[in-house]
Amino acid sequence: MTFEAYFGRTAVRLRRDLGRFLASKRPAYEALGPWGRDVLRRLESFTRKGKLVRGGLVSLGYEMAGGRGPSAAAVRAGTAIELVQSGLLIHDDIMDRDERRRGAPSMHVQYARLAKDPGGPGAALFGANMAVCAGEIAIFLGFEAMAGLAGPAGRAAAAQRLFAAEFGLVGLGQMRDIEAGGSGRRPSERAVLETYRFKTARYSYALPLAMGWVLGGGRRGTLPALDRLGEGLGLIFQIKDDELGLFGSPRDTGKPVGSDIRQGKKTLYALRLLARASGPDRDRLERTLGRPDAPEADILYVRGLAERLGVREEVNRVMASLGRRAGAAVAALPVAARHREILQSLLRQGLSRRR
Repeated sequence: MTFEAYFGRTAVRLRRDLGRFLASKRPAYEALGPWGRDVLRRLESFTRKGKLVRGGLVSLGYEMAGGRGPSAAAVRAGTAIELVQSGLLIHDDIMDRDERRRGAPSMHVQYARLAKDPGGPGAALFGANMAVCAGEIAIFLGFEAMAGLAGPAGRAAAAQRLFAAEFGLVGLGQMRDIEAGGSGRRPSERAVLETYRFKTARYSYALPLAMGWVLGGGRRGTLPALDRLGEGLGLIFQIKDDELGLFGSPRDTGKPVGSDIRQGKKTLYALRLLARASGPDRDRLERTLGRPDAPEADILYVRGLAERLGVREEVNRVMASLGRRAGAAVAALPVAARHREILQSLLRQGLSRRR
């Protein structure tokens, strides 16, 4: 079975469960006035637009462990992780000043349009403050969803511990990313990959696979192998995200191109460009990195420079190496052949995706 076929089915279950869970919250939220109804509606719409891969990986981990059929606990745990993901993205867009996400205005932009004076000087602050609250609500809803998992209590408690422990590390990974972007110091590539590991890779792939595995009653001895596989898949995802942030199309990604350059983020692309560029190329590159109002012409220049200096090819080789290791890890897992096929398809999609 392909990645697309499997995750297409799990996405249907996740969207249905998300709707049910948020509907159960309406009485309490609507009692506090119109913003309660509004935030639930916006969070459901925002979450449903996601790829829902993280939630699908929980179900895959459950099935790989031997769990039978669609599991209410695995689906609800998937809903929980997708809600937290929504909250993290809402906050990320505020920090990065990105105005679009998932093909629509970012949450802080949506709320800025609802300010008393939408065109006034206070609208942006109103929008950001309201979006911070919406992101917090999404995260707390995710933890509430995890707290009510069905099934054996021991398995649920183990999944809840994994879930709670991981997201503190995500916050630290984000702090490292912000510090690196605002610093004139150039980190090592190892440090960048370590930031990727905790900012994105672990909670996006390793965590949901592990949660599903323990909910399905899988052997604890397999968790380290799942952890390594998940980190590899997640690193590929983040590096590919960097590539799409420079070379992708906003029509495909639903996000602006060039924001990493404008924010001066220390991606693998930025590090290798700084290491390779010289003369006028280096001067223009340094003027562009970290310049919030860098014009489109400068972004296109940096993109062309990455091609001309072979940086894009080098980064693709890094992803290919990670892909080979992840493929070997999939082959070694003690799971059914059909599950290895889904994981291999997911790996291929991660290396070639355009959105």
